Amino acid sequence: MVLEKATSYVDAQEAARMLGVNKRAVRNLVARKQLLSKRDGGGATRLLISVASLEKLRSERMSHNV
Repeated sequence: MVLEKATSYVDAQEAARMLGVNKRAVRNLVARKQLLSKRDGGGATRLLISVASLEKLRSERMSHNV
């Protein structure tokens, strides 16, 4: 039996902290499709960012800065 790995998400504030940018920059990265995101349901929908896409972007940035 193969179990699919659950995708983890963090809110925009945490994503900004992980990348060292502000929340507006995170929203811009989502708009440019450089980060994967989804909206949390409920009254006030929150923007949730895929941790895997954050790690990928951070890795790409690190390799360009070497």
